[in-house]
Amino acid sequence: MGSFDVIIDSVSDMPLELRQEYSIDYFANEYYTGDKRYTASLDWDQMSAHDFYESMRNGVRYKTTQVPEKTMTEKLRQHLSANRDVIYIACSSALSASIKTAYEVRDTLKAEFPDRKVICIDSLICGMAQSMIAIECAKMSEQGKSVEECGEWVEDNKFFYNQCNTFETLSYLKEAGKITASSAFFGNLFAVKPIIISDTKGQNLAVTKVKGRKSSYTEIADRVSKFIVSPEKQTIWLGHADCFFDADELEMELKKKIPSANIKKYVVGSIIGASAGPGTLVVNYFGRSKTEQMI
Repeated sequence: MGSFDVIIDSVSDMPLELRQEYSIDYFANEYYTGDKRYTASLDWDQMSAHDFYESMRNGVRYKTTQVPEKTMTEKLRQHLSANRDVIYIACSSALSASIKTAYEVRDTLKAEFPDRKVICIDSLICGMAQSMIAIECAKMSEQGKSVEECGEWVEDNKFFYNQCNTFETLSYLKEAGKITASSAFFGNLFAVKPIIISDTKGQNLAVTKVKGRKSSYTEIADRVSKFIVSPEKQTIWLGHADCFFDADELEMELKKKIPSANIKKYVVGSIIGASAGPGTLVVNYFGRSKTEQMI
């Protein structure tokens, strides 16, 4: 057992085997359609990933929520009751209000657990890049570092965790309010694929556009190879929204550009998937600072 506990949320997309290996817990977000509400389990307990994305292909649209206050309070109380300090690596505040709720819950529980420390970090990113930060926190815990030291490290290093995305269609982003209707129409009509990164504000930033799905694989591979740092010492996490063949093609492009790459694939979770839609591809890696990529 390490010196403190690490908690993430559903937006992190962290697979079970990693959560078990690093003893990382998570706060569950929720998603819903009509009067049907689901817990955004990282293990797809209530609906399989394929069924989720297939329902979207068939016209179902899901809305998402931040982590409910009750859920967060109960989970955090469990850890504090065990005399554990906690660091919460939250999804970008530009995409979710969970970090704001965490601040409020932390302050409320302070009177109940005055000797315990809770640090809430706005990762300014989401998905497996968020999880990569959490894994480093878990390693620091095992090394006996304090939760305060870990919090300082995250604030100093979080901009080095990068994400690069492309989408099968822009319509889901448009419906989720992430892109204008005219831009979505133009993109779908002319097969324009925007390449999107997470910027220093934790927002989705389109850095370029290419024509055609396969061209987006080449562009992403070029971009990742340009900005990645020490690829032989890290795992590149390649996420896909129920598009296994496309993920395989992108993996091949990445290996052409980065022969030493250790690439692992995973399925994009329900919270990101609800806004991005089936066919989404995302590459998460450690690299040069986001500040360099926005110039």
